[in-house]
Amino acid sequence: MKKAKSLLIFLGVVLLVSVGAFSLLKCTVSTQNEVDLEKSDTAKAASSRKVPKQDISLVGLGDSLTHGVGDPENKGGYVHMIKQKLNKEHNVSVTTNNFGKTGDRSDQIEKRVETSKKIQDALEDADVITMTVGGNDLMQVMQNNFMALAANKLDKVMPKEEEKYDAKLSSLFTAVRKYNSKAPIFLISVYNPFYVYFPNLTPMQEYTKEWNKIAESHAEKDDKMEFVDVCDQLSEGQYYGHSKKKLKQEANSDLAELSNQKLETALNDKSEKNDYLSDADHFHPNKKGYRYMTSRLYEVMEKHEDLWLKKGNE
Repeated sequence: MKKAKSLLIFLGVVLLVSVGAFSLLKCTVSTQNEVDLEKSDTAKAASSRKVPKQDISLVGLGDSLTHGVGDPENKGGYVHMIKQKLNKEHNVSVTTNNFGKTGDRSDQIEKRVETSKKIQDALEDADVITMTVGGNDLMQVMQNNFMALAANKLDKVMPKEEEKYDAKLSSLFTAVRKYNSKAPIFLISVYNPFYVYFPNLTPMQEYTKEWNKIAESHAEKDDKMEFVDVCDQLSEGQYYGHSKKKLKQEANSDLAELSNQKLETALNDKSEKNDYLSDADHFHPNKKGYRYMTSRLYEVMEKHEDLWLKKGNE
């Protein structure tokens, strides 16, 4: 029970604790014939026409990952970074509204949407909506069923929990679409922050992937919703794409066999073992983690720029 209590306390803590061209090159006007003069005049006219800068309103909605917990500069994590990236790479002026709230589950995010006039107004004016949701829902299931998780018997619980989560997401997206049916939604996946510490606890990683499949299925139903997968990189950190044999050999294969002392040592380590997560809580992304989230979000936004970028702004 002490082992279970230690991890439950840890889980509770981490849950409390997201340019156009300037001018053409010099044109030499030839005086030898009228054709050259006409071409030169056309080029000058083209260079003098500037494409109006597009104003884009981006709304970040979700949990602590949108809020930006773990960002050492406290600027709002990926929401701030994607604004900077879009402003730099496109002829656009991006304004952001960050409605991320630490600890929020899917149903709590929906409640804020339905009760906050500020959020509703921002959603109505949004050209782009980004969302992080689901991590706290999954952690709540893990907390409430820790003994089943430790005994590798969570498979009896998860099917019903996944059905509940599916329904909650459906209700949340319906609420968001009630205030904006046109703007694209870029839905960012959840990840397993405990993978590097417990790589042999495969059910946790499997359930994280199942959670993401549910979210991705909703994106597939909405032709203006795109799924942004950051799970593997943020879960596995610097080990992603590399052999994890040594990592798994040095890790405990069973929570039930992990001594209280080793458990507390692992979870209270001041140095995070995952290079993409924060040393402060071993849960949220650090600057490198948020940069990765931003790069993946930008990659998907670029692929589907027809949903948010007006033609002629490149």
